[in-house]
Parts: sequence; C-alpha cells; structure tokens
Amino acid sequence: MNQMNKNRVGETGETDKGERESTDTVESTANDNVESSKDVMMSDLVEPNENLQEAIEVDFESEEEISKQYKKILRHGPWLHPYPTIVVLSIIGLIASLVLGSFIVDRYYTKFFTPNFFSAPPDLENTIKQVQESTVLVTCKDSIGTGWAIDLGPVVDDADFQLKVKDNLYPYSVITNHHVIKGCESSPDDVRISNGTQNYISSLFTFDRKNDLAIIATQARITPLQISPRPSPGWWSMALGSPFGLEKSVTTGNVMNVTSDNYIFSTAPVNPGNSGGPLVNSLGQVMGTNTAFLRGFQSVNIASDVDLLCRKLVDCGNDLFERNYIEPCDTWCQFKSWSSELFDFIFG
Repeated sequence: MNQMNKNRVGETGETDKGERESTDTVESTANDNVESSKDVMMSDLVEPNENLQEAIEVDFESEEEISKQYKKILRHGPWLHPYPTIVVLSIIGLIASLVLGSFIVDRYYTKFFTPNFFSAPPDLENTIKQVQESTVLVTCKDSIGTGWAIDLGPVVDDADFQLKVKDNLYPYSVITNHHVIKGCESSPDDVRISNGTQNYISSLFTFDRKNDLAIIATQARITPLQISPRPSPGWWSMALGSPFGLEKSVTTGNVMNVTSDNYIFSTAPVNPGNSGGPLVNSLGQVMGTNTAFLRGFQSVNIASDVDLLCRKLVDCGNDLFERNYIEPCDTWCQFKSWSSELFDFIFG
C-alpha cells in the first residue's frame, strides 16, 4: 500500500510538474504574443508618421514648384497675371451695367414720374380738395365772385405809406377780377371773403382796370396755390368758383389755346360767380384767373394768364413766378448728375 501510495504521489508529482511546465509554456507564448503585438502597434505608429513626413515634404516640393512657375509668369509681365485682368473686366462690366441701367431707369422714370399736363391727375380727389381749400367766395356789396390765395411776400420798398400799413394789417393776399370788386373802389373795407363757413375782414389792396384784375388783402391765413408753367394747347384744366353763389364748384376741360396777349381759352365751363376763380392744371397749379365766357359759343371760356398780374399789380422780379417747368431734383436726379460727372471724369 505504501508503495502504491508513493507511486501515486510520484505520478501525481510528475503530473503536477508537467502541468506547471505546460502552464509556463502557455504564459511564455502569451508574453511573446503581447510583445509581438506591441511591436506591431509601435510599427503602426511609426509608419504613419513617416508617411506624413513624406507627404509634407511632397507638399513643400509642390509649393516650391508653384512658386517657381509663378516667378516665371511674372517675368513675362504683370498683364499675364489673372487678378489684374479680372479687376479690369469687373470695372468694365460695372460701367456697362450703370450705362444700361441708367438708360432703362431714366426711360421708365420719365414715363411714370414726370407730370403729364395733358391728362387728369391720378389722384383727382386730393387735387380738387387742395384747390378748394385755397379758393374763397368774394363779395362786394351786391356783387359775388371768387378769389384764390397767392403768396406775394411783402410790398416793395418804394410803395406808399398807406399800402405798407395795410400790408401789415392784412398780410395775406387773394386774387380776383376787377369787375367783382368794382363797387368797392371808394370803400375798400367793404370787401369780404368767405371760405364757406366763416367771413374774414379784408380790404381792397390794389386793382388793374385794363386787365380786369385785383388784389384783396386779408387777415385769413389761406394756403396759397402754386403757379403753373406756361400752358400749352391740350393741357387738362379745371375751373373752380362760386357760380350763382354755389361755393367751391368744379368744372373740367382742356386748354384750347393761349393768345399772344396772355389770355387762355379753355373748355372748362364758367358761369356768373366763377369770375376771379383759378384755372388750374393737373398738378393743381394756377394757369390763370377765370374772367369771362363768350355768349353764343359752346364752352369757350377766357382766363387771364398769371403773367398779366405782372403788368401793373405785382413786381415779378427775382423770378417771383417761375413759368418754366423745372423737374424737382430728387434722389434719382442726383444719381444721374453724379453718373454724368463720373463718366466725364473717366472718358473726358
């Protein structure tokens, strides 16, 4: 039994020894695998760095080559370089665009924004209201007529003392016909004006029998009307007045003709009571003062041109009445002026 146990122990010892040797062999193999994997990982880490360095060197070499080529191009002349060419072409394209755009915009600007004196105003309602606010009823005893407000400024320096005093008392002016206030020549303070709701103290300031015009001085602050450019046949026209006492009545027509002695013939109907009222254009500017109508003729009405005021009643020096149309210089007008100056500077 003892011998058998010893043999078993011996066998067991040899078995354990074999197991230990196999275990050591496995561990050494694992260690070798770990070390080899580390070597592989290190080689993987090293190889990309070497490849990266080679790529960088290749890039540097390509940049040097590009630089050499660039210097060769410059030696042939700067005009061969693309950037100046692009800049010059851009400038030429910009100038061409400005010229073409200016032509197109100017065409449509003239079409849509330049006043058309031959057609009714696009906003007729506001034009009528504007002129009505500046048109008044004028009475002198039993005579009834119409007047329109105008800005004449202060009297001239050489005016007599009485006129200067009256100008201070009645600083605002209204134009009417002489035949409307004829009965108040000897009593100028009997003249009255009304805007439909209120009567205002007024006084006959001066008159012109020959041209059938008069100026009334008043304390009523009424918005003055603007003066029209010289009218032409065919212009749209509107007459305002108080026919038969009907204040602020409106009729429309066209300018038939303008005579050499400054009378305007219009188809806008007028009647007794319209005398002294304004004949306005499509902008609400006064072309003349309604004076008479021809009996026995169909719609032939006469207005005294604004220039007749300058014959005796008003000092029209210093361009008091600008009778030539001047286009307001707005943003587009200024742009055209600057463009013209730029083109003159470049090509002139």
